[in-house]
Amino acid sequence: MVRLLFALFVLLALLGDARIFLFILNRVVFGSHRHEKNPWTFLIFAAPPLLLLLTLLFWPLNLFIARLMSTRLVERIAPARAESVLWSADVAKIGAVWLIAASAVGLLWVVERAHALGVRELPLSGIETLPSRVVRLRRAHIPFRSLQRLGAHNDVYDIEVTRSEVFVDDLPDSFDGYRIAFLTDTHVARFVRRAFYRAVLEQVRDFAPDLVLFGGDFVSWHRDIPLAADLLTAGLQPRDGIFAVLGNHDYWTGAKEVIDAFGARGVQFLVNRSVRLRRGSDTLTLAGIDEVYRGEPDVGTALSGLDPHEPCIGASHHPDIIDLLDGRRIDLLLCGHTHGGQIRLPFFGAVVVPSRHEGEFASGFHRVRSVLMYVSRGIGAIPPIRILCRPEVATFVLRSGKRSN
Repeated sequence: MVRLLFALFVLLALLGDARIFLFILNRVVFGSHRHEKNPWTFLIFAAPPLLLLLTLLFWPLNLFIARLMSTRLVERIAPARAESVLWSADVAKIGAVWLIAASAVGLLWVVERAHALGVRELPLSGIETLPSRVVRLRRAHIPFRSLQRLGAHNDVYDIEVTRSEVFVDDLPDSFDGYRIAFLTDTHVARFVRRAFYRAVLEQVRDFAPDLVLFGGDFVSWHRDIPLAADLLTAGLQPRDGIFAVLGNHDYWTGAKEVIDAFGARGVQFLVNRSVRLRRGSDTLTLAGIDEVYRGEPDVGTALSGLDPHEPCIGASHHPDIIDLLDGRRIDLLLCGHTHGGQIRLPFFGAVVVPSRHEGEFASGFHRVRSVLMYVSRGIGAIPPIRILCRPEVATFVLRSGKRSN
């Protein structure tokens, strides 16, 4: 029984180590730096062995003490005295304390996930989610559905078209039924099949949007900027045009080159500014806020002159922009960046989510005060692996009506 409890403690401690490492990875390494060469990158390699060492301090010491205490010499001389001296060692104290602390973190993580999976979340008001459609560009290499549900399939070429109707207070009747297609985190690369991008745009054209909006991170490498501009705009002719915000990778690869390449093909970038979409005398504001970590977000400038009694659609690359809105009204805020976690684990879900909120805003709808935010899983994947997390073409239809009482 003692050995079983000890093994359970060690298992929970290892889970706790993993949770602590994910906290460091998401919030420190990925979630806060402004430059491509992050000074904290070394933690990716330094933290795991350090955490593992702290956890295993207790195990070899425990074995050593057990063997020592079982020798005849110690039993004859002074077993109580020897045990007292050995257990007073600093290493033993550190090992015991860390084992308890890491086990508590691991147990808390398991309880939180069990609660999240077991509690049925109440649907957000003002949203009607319609059945999505999945376009599979290649046959599943694992034929068994049960194994696929456990993650034994790469979803990178399974495009999911999500459909949502969003009810907006004070939306003019002329904008009732307004259609928005949102693409983000395309990460266009030469090694990805061209048919994949053609299929993505085919889904957008079939939706017949009034507006196409890009959420940033067009590419991961500078050399792919011209290719991305050609592939992502081919045949798109929405009534009100194509708009975009910049992502962190766009800044790293060359923001000016991205703006020039896409601007030459009619894409309008909203960097801390807004435009008014018109239907006769009616207007709908579309605002873009710069990337929260690599850009220079200016919420006041982006939303300047906006009447709080008028509806507003917003876009920004990173969902952490929600922390800077300070109660301002945005009826639908579209974000990306997270890739939905990209690799989701059974039970634990999205674990690597580069955000100070970690998995809280990994994907889907979230209402934060007066803002309804939608975080798309995005299209691309660097590296090209998606587990239990399909690439997403997000589509929205605006409806006139009260979102809540």
